Amino acid sequence: MAFTNNFSTSFRWWDRVFGTDIKYREYRARVNAAMEKMGGACTKEQQAAIEHKLLVQVEAEGLRAAAEAEGKTTKTEKVQ
Repeated sequence: MAFTNNFSTSFRWWDRVFGTDIKYREYRARVNAAMEKMGGACTKEQQAAIEHKLLVQVEAEGLRAAAEAEGKTTKTEKVQ
């Protein structure tokens, strides 16, 4: 639920075959959409900032999903 990367760098095709890379593909689609929104003309620093922001969002989503599955609340839910 919270994992946004492939399980293995050597056997990424297994992730594709079994669909275990769906979160990674969703994350990459979000990054690509953000890049296109900027017109594709962004620096490496801007690209890194976009990816970092989206990664933080994806990790928070994963933590919320894991907490929900375990019947717990996350720190961000307690604060809000």
